[in-house]
Amino acid sequence: MENIIRVYDQNMKKLAYLQNAFNISYDLTLNELWFAKFTLPADDPKNIYCQPFNYVEIYDGKDRIELFRIMSSELTRAEQGTIIYQCEHVLATLLDDVMYQYHQIGGGSIGTVQALRYILDRQLTPHWQLQQCDFDRRFEYKWENENLLAALFSVPKPFDEKYRWEFDTTGTIWRISLKRLPTKFRADIMYRKNMLRIQKEVDPTTIVTRLYCLGYGEGDNQLDIRSVNGGIPYLEANTTTWGIKSSILVDRRFESPETLKAYGQTVLNELKNPYKTYSVQAIDLYRKSPEKYERFFPGDIVRIVDKEDGITEDLPIVKVSKSDVTGNPGAVSIEIANKSRDITGSISALQERARINDTYAQGATNQMIVPYADNADPSNPATLRFYIPDTLVRINKCILNYRLEPFRAYSKAIGGGGGAMTTTEAGGASVATSRSAPAGLTQIRIYPQVSYGTGFALETSYQSDHNHGIPGGTGLATTTEGAVWFTPSGGHSHMMPRHGHEVMVSGEDSHNHQVNLPNHEHTIVLPSHSHALEFGIYQGETADSVSIKVDGKAIPQTKPDEDIDIIKHLSVDSAGKIQRNTWHEIEITPGAMSRIVANIYLQIFTNSRGGEDL
Repeated sequence: MENIIRVYDQNMKKLAYLQNAFNISYDLTLNELWFAKFTLPADDPKNIYCQPFNYVEIYDGKDRIELFRIMSSELTRAEQGTIIYQCEHVLATLLDDVMYQYHQIGGGSIGTVQALRYILDRQLTPHWQLQQCDFDRRFEYKWENENLLAALFSVPKPFDEKYRWEFDTTGTIWRISLKRLPTKFRADIMYRKNMLRIQKEVDPTTIVTRLYCLGYGEGDNQLDIRSVNGGIPYLEANTTTWGIKSSILVDRRFESPETLKAYGQTVLNELKNPYKTYSVQAIDLYRKSPEKYERFFPGDIVRIVDKEDGITEDLPIVKVSKSDVTGNPGAVSIEIANKSRDITGSISALQERARINDTYAQGATNQMIVPYADNADPSNPATLRFYIPDTLVRINKCILNYRLEPFRAYSKAIGGGGGAMTTTEAGGASVATSRSAPAGLTQIRIYPQVSYGTGFALETSYQSDHNHGIPGGTGLATTTEGAVWFTPSGGHSHMMPRHGHEVMVSGEDSHNHQVNLPNHEHTIVLPSHSHALEFGIYQGETADSVSIKVDGKAIPQTKPDEDIDIIKHLSVDSAGKIQRNTWHEIEITPGAMSRIVANIYLQIFTNSRGGEDL
């Protein structure tokens, strides 16, 4: 059966043959979504099967074109009512699923195959699997809130080789392949053979020979290619032939300068020459003799031969269309061009194709100050730490400024506790009284030295009620109450109760006495106690120089109160970028005790990605 459309439900269960369908047409565009259309009589009972999102197989003669899904329908009533059904290729099922929030893959050991599978793995219903990929590139890809079809189409964008997507939708699991575009022609088009009409268009208005490339960000923070292009922000080609024709490519999908440059080179290769296209009305000889002629298919190379105008060129087919498979099966329209259709428009239009970039969150320039103030000395440096997250796209400035002030303390005294102490040993001695004692002497009291020296005080008591004292040592004072004050070093005193040693003497005539005291010691118990703090700000010395380390490396000598650009001293990764997801540390070591007052000023550009909205 020729041209008969088959209709399936969403589970690929066959529902009906649409033998009454007419005005069957299709448009197959290279590396874009394909479309088809057919019409049924309004009274055809099989209209019931043509529900939105049901699938239909479109045939051209006996050849299956592809599998499409029904989208919109349009009812028209004139002499006879008809319903026109618009269809899109089942690749559009990838429009139904999204990559929610932020996704990143690629670079390093991650190649094209892994990137494509990562996208297809996001399908809620796994219609598609990757069958073949001719490329292994290490580009880095980032998507945010994007549908899967747009993400899939974006993968080969940076390639410097021509490519095409191919499909196999004959089974329950559909397969997709990314292949290199053929380089040898498969068919030719010429007058008196299969060419009915040809229209050639050359448009030099799209020529670009100098292309500035910009990616993620905005203003001074916007990504460019200077870091991977010898400090030059643009790419050039064919300036000798066409002169300098400058334009700017802005594509905020790209956050890697390498990937941005590769994509810019691909675009420039397409734009460096005038856009040249041939629109050909031809006869589809394949429909008549498939064993003799080749079928026209997007991506195939054809040779255009127009001897009257001296045209012979090998160019790829970018679009194949048939307007009526049933009524005029031999009529085919072919568009042949020297560059992809999506490159022919303005560069700004590229950003809107396939709905890419519409929802890409960007970011903003921010300023951040990290303050610090504390005492330091040569053994204890002032340490400032600040964190750089991976969401920080660019660091414009990182400035350190410090000053030196007098070392600062806030109190003078500390509390003291009680305890037991033992005096130093008091030396014994043999001491004679100062004179003969008169009759009636009842006792002699001897006061040994408490803490210092070996002397002692000897006091005699007479009935006549008067005393004689022999001073000895230092640090003793006798009060009128008879107590002894003990004054050690440290600026405070403790009182020791009066005591003595008694020697009883009988009351005889005047005479002298010899008193012998052996070596001995005394224990003094001090109760627990404290001393009040004396609060205040007390300033000490100020250092006259410092040494500074940034991430462990010493930087050249600096002066206080000057702005020090430390961005070139921060630690970097293997690619030479300042390390992210880590703390950076600055050590300021003064030459003497001093107070360090410092600030770190950062001007940064950060993107809008992050965690949960808390």
